[in-house]
Amino acid sequence: MLRIIGGKYRHLIIEAPSVDSTRPTTDKVREALMSVLNFDIAGKDVLDLFAGSGALGLEALSRGARSSTFVDMNSIAIKCIKKNIIKMKIDEETNVFQCSYMDFLKTNRRKYGIVFLDPPYKMKEAYDEIIDFMFENDMLTDDAIIVKEADDYFKEDDRFRKYKTYKYGIIHLSVYWR
Repeated sequence: MLRIIGGKYRHLIIEAPSVDSTRPTTDKVREALMSVLNFDIAGKDVLDLFAGSGALGLEALSRGARSSTFVDMNSIAIKCIKKNIIKMKIDEETNVFQCSYMDFLKTNRRKYGIVFLDPPYKMKEAYDEIIDFMFENDMLTDDAIIVKEADDYFKEDDRFRKYKTYKYGIIHLSVYWR
């Protein structure tokens, strides 16, 4: 069972897909991450790539993000995200795409202020591929934040002005501020 931790929809129970291919970010980790992002969320357009349940993008909307775009290949995850959107009555602030991350990026024309990257841990090459592609195609706002969730630390990236990493059990969060 997942719930929205804070903001407008605080305590609302949301669904998570019951498939092995997704591992929703736990309440504890989401709460810690949202505390880190705190005042940087309001008014931003969010991209939740590898969305799974959509918990990160939904949490950001609850805390004042302007919009959230959810991308996942798994049809069960997409159905779950859509149910959560209906439950929260936020369909006008959301976009949902069932496709690969690269298919989405190749057709995307929007800029994002927050990007959540949480692919399957075995896809370590995807992080750099995505960030490089987004920089090359001008998909990040001037004050964009990228959050990488993985089972290992990431290094600093000189394209960003600030970098912090946090560890919660086996989960490592690397946050980059542009």
